[in-house]
Amino acid sequence: MIILCIILGIISFISLSLFILQKAAIRNINKQIEYKKNTDSHFEITATSDNREIKELCCLVNYLYDDINKTKRVAFSKEREMQTLMSGISHDIRTPLTSIQGYFKLLKEETDKDVKEQYYNIIEYRLDTLKMILEDLFIHSKITDEEYHVEMINFRLYPMVCKMLASFYYEFQKKDIEPVINFSDTSLVVTGNQELVQRLLQNLINNALKHGKDYIEISENDGIVSFRNNLNDSIEISKLFDRFYKGDKSRHKDSTGLGLSIVKEICLILHWEIEARQEDNDVIIQINTNNNSIYLEEKDV
Repeated sequence: MIILCIILGIISFISLSLFILQKAAIRNINKQIEYKKNTDSHFEITATSDNREIKELCCLVNYLYDDINKTKRVAFSKEREMQTLMSGISHDIRTPLTSIQGYFKLLKEETDKDVKEQYYNIIEYRLDTLKMILEDLFIHSKITDEEYHVEMINFRLYPMVCKMLASFYYEFQKKDIEPVINFSDTSLVVTGNQELVQRLLQNLINNALKHGKDYIEISENDGIVSFRNNLNDSIEISKLFDRFYKGDKSRHKDSTGLGLSIVKEICLILHWEIEARQEDNDVIIQINTNNNSIYLEEKDV
């Protein structure tokens, strides 16, 4: 009986000691969490006990803190991106607005009919520039929204490319450029969103017209569509798809710098691969549509 009491006493002592140690370990974890909360420190929560459950608790708390910090970093990065976006757009909108305001003042004071006509043309051009900036901002905000959903259909790419080139007929005439288009013999059919692909083509052609010279060539081989043109300005090819990158050191007065960034975002949505490279003074942008494209004979489409 005495031995039994001694054994029970030892068990009780050990249990009480373990309970006290575990309670102390949990209290220590609470202090560490409180300190992290008040100081925003980045140290890991550690356990003063060898108890497996307490160590697992520390691991779980550290995982949650890592997840929270990751969310904070993403939110901060998005906030900085939005600030940069708004700053760049504000500058681009202010420039044509200031110009329009100035020419309206000149228009009020001008009496010469021919000069007034010139002012009207400049104002119209600046309004078109402003419209383009707002359209770029709208489409960029639209396609970068996490909840943005697109409907995909099958359509032939070649007729759309021809249509988009035709829509730039007068711009090509002004620059004395005759675009070259070389597609493979079979008809490439892609799965995508027609509105987005039209915007993609429009931005690529518009970019080639603004920054290129001599010629523009659009070719396709095995589902890879290439846009090639000769450059007026030197560029950093690694920054070509960055937001607000405009090719030249001075900001291009008729560009938001969002055009090729929008092209890249559209390719991500369509699961197309895009890359750019430079050969001598030519820039080549290639889009691989093979992730969701097929070839059909003319009679099958």
